[in-house]
Amino acid sequence: MFFNFGRKALGNMQNKLIIYGAYGYSAKIILENLVKKEIKPMLAGRDEYKLRKVSNQFDCDFVVFDLENEDIIKKNLEYYHTLLNCAGPFKFTAEKFINACLETQTNYLDITGEIHVLEKAWEYNEQAKEKGITILPAVGFDVIPTDCLAAKLKEQMPDAVSLKLGFEGIRAKMSRGTNLTTLEMINDSGKIRKDGKIIPIDIGELTYEIKNDKFEFQGVAIPWGDVSTAYHSTGIPNIAVYFGLPKIAFVSRRLMIVGKDLLGINFIKEFLKKQISERVSGPTEYERQKASMIVWGEVENAKGEKHFEAYRFIEGYELTGRGAAEAVIKVINNEVKSGTQTPSLAFGYSFMEQFMIEKIIEMKIN
Repeated sequence: MFFNFGRKALGNMQNKLIIYGAYGYSAKIILENLVKKEIKPMLAGRDEYKLRKVSNQFDCDFVVFDLENEDIIKKNLEYYHTLLNCAGPFKFTAEKFINACLETQTNYLDITGEIHVLEKAWEYNEQAKEKGITILPAVGFDVIPTDCLAAKLKEQMPDAVSLKLGFEGIRAKMSRGTNLTTLEMINDSGKIRKDGKIIPIDIGELTYEIKNDKFEFQGVAIPWGDVSTAYHSTGIPNIAVYFGLPKIAFVSRRLMIVGKDLLGINFIKEFLKKQISERVSGPTEYERQKASMIVWGEVENAKGEKHFEAYRFIEGYELTGRGAAEAVIKVINNEVKSGTQTPSLAFGYSFMEQFMIEKIIEMKIN
């Protein structure tokens, strides 16, 4: 364990944790997991009506505030050991909270997968160490299993110079918040890491296919969080992350570029935001239990030798609910070093094993 006595002393349980955006879809699943462990955090957000409903559901206190005023943010964090930010898109919330957390010496966690936000978090690494706090973004499906797998593969091949990661949902659905964040990101370019630097690519430009008697995948490179986090976790300079597509979508992937350009037209984007907000709710508990996520990774060294592993994990929102709750508890217990962390740096790559259903395949290619 790593203890930092510069952090706030822990008082009663309600002074340990505050969750912002507590009425979001993922936040409520995280709350379910925390309450099962007899942890009742302070709930926070902008919308009093929604907060009151969640407060009644989980028997937790709540506080209403927005993020327009720095002093208000700091005032509402100053007595808390740890903040979990569930309010996305995180490009609008994360940096404001991190700055406030540095002032109040409050640990910061979130469930983002946004590359810019994750890279920004590393700019605060030294300040976080000086203040004795942990900054730990991406403690959900973005990016616990992929980040931990990246670290495991790095151990298997220490001289790796290239890392490819991929995932695909089996009977999986997206929540309102995920859809809205995706809509914000989609008319941006794709992202990969090349020679240590993050560079743009067209969505649909870079593809990956594999097929054998145990495993099949076809997908396109997307701007997933590991383009940032896996580099900090492993030091591997070339990284791409692939999203699995059905065969027909993979074949017609160039249409994604046309769709991306259309979404750049503001009135279309605003119309879709309204439709998502009004019509999308996210998968039911029954649907989550029936779904799962396939995650794979491949490392390659300068000699062209490769190591490949693929796993099946629990459904993504279930993983976010359990993963974020476990991460919060470890931070509350002062088991994580100060500074900016990734899931694998904070907890070791074995952290992923509690969410794993089965190993699908492991193979070396020489």
